[in-house]
Amino acid sequence: MLKRRKEKMNKGIKTLIFLVLIFIIFFSFFKISKKQSIPEITIIGGEIKEGDIIGNIFKINGLSDYEAGKITEKLREIFDVRKSKIGDRWELHFSLKGDFLKFKYFSKPFNFYIVEKKQDTGDFISYTEEIEKFKKTFTKTGFINNSLYESMINSNINPEIIIQFAEVFESKIDFFTECQKDDKFSIIWESWADKDGTILKDIRVVAGKYETRNQKYYAFYFENGNFSGFFDENGKGLEGSFLKAPLSYRRITSFFSYSRFHPIYKVYRPHLGIDYSAPTGTPVSSIGNGSVIFAGWTNNGYGKCVKIKHPNGYISYYGHLSRIEKGIKKGVKVKKGEVIGYVGMTGIATGPHLDFRVQKDGKFINFLKLKFVPEKNIPKEYMDEFENLKKRYMELLG
Repeated sequence: MLKRRKEKMNKGIKTLIFLVLIFIIFFSFFKISKKQSIPEITIIGGEIKEGDIIGNIFKINGLSDYEAGKITEKLREIFDVRKSKIGDRWELHFSLKGDFLKFKYFSKPFNFYIVEKKQDTGDFISYTEEIEKFKKTFTKTGFINNSLYESMINSNINPEIIIQFAEVFESKIDFFTECQKDDKFSIIWESWADKDGTILKDIRVVAGKYETRNQKYYAFYFENGNFSGFFDENGKGLEGSFLKAPLSYRRITSFFSYSRFHPIYKVYRPHLGIDYSAPTGTPVSSIGNGSVIFAGWTNNGYGKCVKIKHPNGYISYYGHLSRIEKGIKKGVKVKKGEVIGYVGMTGIATGPHLDFRVQKDGKFINFLKLKFVPEKNIPKEYMDEFENLKKRYMELLG
């Protein structure tokens, strides 16, 4: 009986050891198979900087002239490389041996373009994919220390969102003349982000508050079908057809005049526009919806210039630009607040500034004397919906 028990126990131990060995062998094989199924790669990444040429990126990172040429050729089939912008991201994928595998180009906001080398045939193929995106809401509050633009930049707010904020409140407050130290701003805006939380594109301001001298101004973005816009706390429209100014950071150094002493020519002559002093590189926006009728260099001292035709006989001029935004050319339609260039001092200029002019029916007019009338209010049938939206945003604005 005792012998039988020992034999049973030995048999059980042998069986257990056998099962353990089988498990170890299977698990090791599974790990090896899994490891082998995911080829290890090296990824080099970066961003497009001023003066960068996509072809040079390949050569700098060790690709041959043949590979650089094939990648550029295939990329052009799916993406106009002339539209690459500063800040666009790129990645080069290599095998552990250093062989080229893949090039990925991330063009804002949502697409990325891929050129891949098939390892079995050596052929280069290209295709487009869309980044998986998620809508995120951001809230910021701060105080004015100098200008609205500088104070918001110091709070890490995107310049285009700052421009939107300024234009939303333009019928209530002039940030050039009425903005004062210790005024308080609160802003809520929406952005698209990828799965890692990287911001792909800021969408729009959805609510804002500005406090100055015990006065509070509110703005809320409301949308229902084809009806949309910014409205105050009472549902009154805030938007006019034009911005009050083509840039947020500004100091007027020369007003509209039929007889101004020219600082370079030393004579009195008409100055049928407004000079806004601002640092080189400050974004310049179209004052309204319209079509670009000129974008380039002028030979009349105006330097790099953009001209935009608006409805009702208006044409706006933006001169002495350091550079014109990519994609802005004759025939392109632009929206109010869209960045069309950047402040500079090209042409005849004593310092960085924007020379801004407006024509009405062929005659230059004093833009500062134009009246900005809000275009629409919230219809009664939408007021309950608007009140619910306003209540939610008021809580976030504090």
